[in-house]
Amino acid sequence: MTRNFSDILLVAVNARYSHCAFAPRSLIANLGPLAPRAVLLESDLAITPLQLAERIVARSPRVVGFSVYLWNVRLIEATARILRVVAPGMRLAAGGPELTKDYPHADLFDTVIVGEGESAFRAFCETVLTDGGDFPLSSVLVNETGEDLAALALPYTLYSDTDLARRTVYVETSRGCPFTCAYCTSAGSGLRLIPLRLLLPAFDELWRRGLRRFKFLDRSFNAPAEHACAVLDFFRSRVTADTCLHVEIQPDRLHPDVLSRLADFPTGTLHLEVGIQTLTPHVAAAIGRSPDTARTLETLRVLTRETGATVHADLIFGLPGENEDTFARGFNTLVTVCDPPEVQVNWLKGLPGTRFVREAQRLGLAFNPEPPYELLRSDAMDFATLSRIQRFARCWELVHNRGHFSEACLCLHALAGGDIYACYQALADHLCAAEGKLFAISRPRLAALLDDFLSRPSPHRHAPNPSPPHER
Repeated sequence: MTRNFSDILLVAVNARYSHCAFAPRSLIANLGPLAPRAVLLESDLAITPLQLAERIVARSPRVVGFSVYLWNVRLIEATARILRVVAPGMRLAAGGPELTKDYPHADLFDTVIVGEGESAFRAFCETVLTDGGDFPLSSVLVNETGEDLAALALPYTLYSDTDLARRTVYVETSRGCPFTCAYCTSAGSGLRLIPLRLLLPAFDELWRRGLRRFKFLDRSFNAPAEHACAVLDFFRSRVTADTCLHVEIQPDRLHPDVLSRLADFPTGTLHLEVGIQTLTPHVAAAIGRSPDTARTLETLRVLTRETGATVHADLIFGLPGENEDTFARGFNTLVTVCDPPEVQVNWLKGLPGTRFVREAQRLGLAFNPEPPYELLRSDAMDFATLSRIQRFARCWELVHNRGHFSEACLCLHALAGGDIYACYQALADHLCAAEGKLFAISRPRLAALLDDFLSRPSPHRHAPNPSPPHER
């Protein structure tokens, strides 16, 4: 194995190879004089803890920084346990949204950084490498206020040409969130903007290097409107057919100036992730979302029908106060009124540090203690009901969201008579009865099962049976 020595090693285990880690690149960019002594080690979830430890040890770092997320936390913890045995002199730091003040495995690391980590990680490295000092074992450093974004160095020069050409590249125009959604790790963190005088030249350089697919990390890209408009204007003046901007927006707070700019982009160059989460007003109000359902639906309808954007709407099932009937009504309303190309149906998760986790007992919520922390029981749904909705969600993703069976979807919606949820729930039962699963079904086999389902008498049939569709 080739040995590549470095004093500081940043370790990122991505969900898949195609993703580029943003956070560790930002840490390196903000190490100041220590930056030339740092390198990044990226991998994906195919790696084992033993393999990852081997790659780390081969580089003989004095400081190792782990970027910890929901998908990699157990792998990184196992790797840290190995390193404590085989390389006890290495100083280990960990940070990321998975870590909170009461993180139960802080003793695996020399320091745990809670919150934005650029300044804290630099201080840790300076102490170990420059001052010769030590941090107490399992110290927890908490950044309550966030970084001064005007003073941060942007990390975009650390994306390689290969990254720009072949992988998903993440960018940000802001940090934090002005909203207080009870399920979100960013709730109540406050919105801070990266100055446009720093941001736009960096984006221009990425564009000059050939990047055309930008995935924004902003929790609420459209807030404030002036900032969003300036970023959109930058890209609209350069947009080409191969451009794709992926942004997350809040539909009930979409300023007309932002909407007009979104509508001005050519078809297919915008991918809008729209956080709906629930259309049940009392549930929305209880979790910190706006209960203005009518405005949310109208905005989503306009985005879907009057812009060229690909619209991806998010719903969550399992929220306190939401039963299967109210969830189904909300889903049916969303699809029939707005008909977005994609509706992602997500199982509620108890993410560390969120209000739902802190107040779980009072709210009647029980979460799986293992990542990804799925809800096991709510005040209105038992585990069997949650599992049934999850089967529906998998069926919807398989048949509708992937876009391979558009003709079949039209037939299903015609036969549903407005109760699209029940129709896809029946289809999920049909697929499970035939295959015993809702994954790893080949496209030809799925097409045959759809034909069979549509040819059978159904309680959801409200129109003459069209000719059974075939896969495109």
